[in-house]
Amino acid sequence: MFLVSDVYDEGKRIVGSCSDVIFFRWLTDAINLIANKSDLEGWKGFLDLCVCGQCVTLPREVGTVLAVNIGGHPALGYDQLFNFHQNGFGDCCTPCGYSWQDQGAWHSTQRDIVTPSKLVAYLTSSADNGKKLIVFGYDNAGNRLRRQVSGQWLDGFLVPTLFGYAIPASTDPVVARITGIEKDITDGPVRLSTIDDSGTTGVLLGVYEPDETTPQYRRIKLHRNCGWIRIQYRKSNRSITSRFDHVPLHSRIGLICAIRAVKAYNDGMLGDATGYEATAARMELEVQMKLEPPTFMPAQVVDLNGLNARDDLDIR
Repeated sequence: MFLVSDVYDEGKRIVGSCSDVIFFRWLTDAINLIANKSDLEGWKGFLDLCVCGQCVTLPREVGTVLAVNIGGHPALGYDQLFNFHQNGFGDCCTPCGYSWQDQGAWHSTQRDIVTPSKLVAYLTSSADNGKKLIVFGYDNAGNRLRRQVSGQWLDGFLVPTLFGYAIPASTDPVVARITGIEKDITDGPVRLSTIDDSGTTGVLLGVYEPDETTPQYRRIKLHRNCGWIRIQYRKSNRSITSRFDHVPLHSRIGLICAIRAVKAYNDGMLGDATGYEATAARMELEVQMKLEPPTFMPAQVVDLNGLNARDDLDIR
């Protein structure tokens, strides 16, 4: 593992004269070029999460869920289409055993709105007054949320962002469903919440970090109630923004080859690019193979003959 500063000078010479913003963009592409070709340990992590209910929205760093342990019990995972399979559970049957289902990585809030409500934003820094926070979705009448800007109608409702003030206007829509969120870069985190008629209480929908602009989170659904879960996950690819960012790779020379590959791709030299790319991936895998212990992970075999059977622990 190393820092961006460890490859900054060599990378700059390869890319050529450019701003740091452009170089960091190229460096992000180079890191992702290696990460997307291999199952690297630097992209894996573990999380212990408290659970309330059966739907779990995972933190932003979770890209792909690899395994789930429900309350200390190993669990079998299913994809989003399994409910449509002839041997699947459908939408009415609750399976026995311990299992979980992927719900996709496009959710922009930590939880869905249960009761249509107006929305407010809570700021932690006065410097964020007036920063943009747009909510896309539908109101309680089924109409798409829209706003008028300079006489032109645009999609999305602009949630007011005022430090120390979180009271909706009488003209604000009653939101029933949120399909997306767009946010400016802020100095501090921003909380999005519903608010009831009293104007004092509501339900927290999401907490957005300063650098989040289009938040999207992965969700999973547990097939039984539980107080906690442990997951192994593959991290989402993050953008490089400074010389002090951490690079989750082991081979520094491999990353330099990946930068050359990105440069060659942009120059239209596909033959050179694929050669540099293959070399970069090989160098990183060689380091990982040296670091991996000789452990044993057997294949999992599940008897699906009793898939729709029930046990005394099953909870509808």
